[in-house]
Amino acid sequence: MTTVQWVYANGSAWVALDADAQRHIESLWSHNASSWIQSQIFHSPVYVDIDQMSLMCNGMSYTIARRRA
Repeated sequence: MTTVQWVYANGSAWVALDADAQRHIESLWSHNASSWIQSQIFHSPVYVDIDQMSLMCNGMSYTIARRRA
């Protein structure tokens, strides 16, 4: 089974999200849905938009990607 990892663009680097956020985003991905989640990295609610492949937190938007780990 292939393991996937969710990352977000932070400057020129891709940063892995925490385990809880990984599980929530993977669930959203499998249901083609968007929603608010919690992330230990951002310390506040994060809106994940699967259609746009982005997450938004505190007025900032970050591109997200799903990659093989």
